[in-house]
Amino acid sequence: MRHYETIFIASPTLTDEQSDELVKQFEGIIAEQGGELLKTDKWGRKKLAYEVQKFSEGYYTLFEMNAGPDLIAELERRFRNHDSVIKYLSVRMDEAEKAAGRAKQRIEREAKRKAQAGIKERSAEEVMG
Repeated sequence: MRHYETIFIASPTLTDEQSDELVKQFEGIIAEQGGELLKTDKWGRKKLAYEVQKFSEGYYTLFEMNAGPDLIAELERRFRNHDSVIKYLSVRMDEAEKAAGRAKQRIEREAKRKAQAGIKERSAEEVMG
């Protein structure tokens, strides 16, 4: 099982109760498919950065979970088929953490190489004069 974050935006035409019901429905799908829901973060009704399906607002919800790829595929299939979901995105977080670790190692190697070559790091004040 891998660590995922999934965010979806529900239609602003829903009431608060309908939005909560929708979240519970998707939480049930995660549990039913054998996933481990770590956190559900309801951000509420927010303005979208750009119009999606002629909506300028939506109900944002973030799920943090441990799941397999089959669960993510099923969850995204349900998002696509549900009329109230206007946008969604799933991200595998352990892959993002690996990428951040590789970037940190690269920076450390670069700093070590510069130190061995005698290259002095200059501060912003030195550069700007």
